[in-house]
Amino acid sequence: MTISHVQENVRLVARAPKDVQEIITNAAELSGASMSQFMIDAALDKAKEVVERSRLLTLSMEGANRFFEALDNSPEIQHLDDAYEALKGYENGSVTFKRKPQS
Repeated sequence: MTISHVQENVRLVARAPKDVQEIITNAAELSGASMSQFMIDAALDKAKEVVERSRLLTLSMEGANRFFEALDNSPEIQHLDDAYEALKGYENGSVTFKRKPQS
């Protein structure tokens, strides 16, 4: 059984000065598209760009917030403290590290 989905078309209306219409009409003719299709394609491209920019900004802000949160509330890194202590006692070219289980 095949289910087909019919997409509903809606009407988009815009008012613009005559010189803007002439430029858009000319560009549409040069690209081989109708004026409506040219305007929809251009508007859709711009809309996708705006949405993507907003998404990237949101992700960047989330990353920055996580970074600053980690700086403000850094976790204890016990094994680095242990390594430092072992290196302080370094003698005769050998160091022994005792790894503690992480909690």
